[in-house]
Amino acid sequence: MPEAELRRAVLNRVGGGRWAPADLLKELARHTRLGRGQAQALLRELVAAGELAYVSEHGRTVIEPSFDRPVRVSDRIVLTPPGRSFAAGETDAVIRIAPGAAFGAGRHPSTRLALRGIDFWLGCSGCPPARPDSRMLDIGTGSGALVMAAVQLGIASGLALDIDPCAVAEARANVELNGLSGRIAVCDRNAETVDGAYDLVAANLRPPTLARLAPRLGGWTAPGGALVMAGMRSAECDVLLGAFELSAFHVRWRVEEQGWAGLVLVKPA
Repeated sequence: MPEAELRRAVLNRVGGGRWAPADLLKELARHTRLGRGQAQALLRELVAAGELAYVSEHGRTVIEPSFDRPVRVSDRIVLTPPGRSFAAGETDAVIRIAPGAAFGAGRHPSTRLALRGIDFWLGCSGCPPARPDSRMLDIGTGSGALVMAAVQLGIASGLALDIDPCAVAEARANVELNGLSGRIAVCDRNAETVDGAYDLVAANLRPPTLARLAPRLGGWTAPGGALVMAGMRSAECDVLLGAFELSAFHVRWRVEEQGWAGLVLVKPA
């Protein structure tokens, strides 16, 4: 197999996940027929080229796609650090995320799942066309990636909430970096103080918080709108859905990655 094809095969096998080096070498041996020495050499090359990165996670070393470069996380959404060039397609939403401490830079599967859910809903045939007054609500915005993606993909304006002062500061900086300050407001308000209905609501939070907010999430979602949720393990989905009045929603999209799940619930018009 030519080297370029081998590199693509390895990157495709890594996907968006995190791998223990020994597990990844076994996976590559099964699917690429590379010897252990060849696979190790190719991984070193991909790390040196900035395609992959070694990361310390809970005291162990894992390999994951490098987010020090542009990374396509969905059909139309690309995350990139500032200052990196990227040849964007006509329909691409390129989101620049400055290095920081806030959650939501794309390294965790739940962020990627939430972004994929937003891309799915705003690009699918059943989604109502974005109106000049369409609005999005992002609960627990972190870096601001979700609301920025939605606005770049057609939502007119967004309200992003977080109670972490660090996240609020970083999200505001990212919104400004992407030239979206006139369309996105980032606030440190508690979610329970929000009124009104939104065409798109996103919440990348753990199940206890999602279950507690379930009645409000339903109220915030406008008829014909969608609720995008992530932050739950695959095994937690069915229990979480039990907290929602599913007669008022139907599950339009459910995708899993590395044991995590993302959902798009649609509220009938």
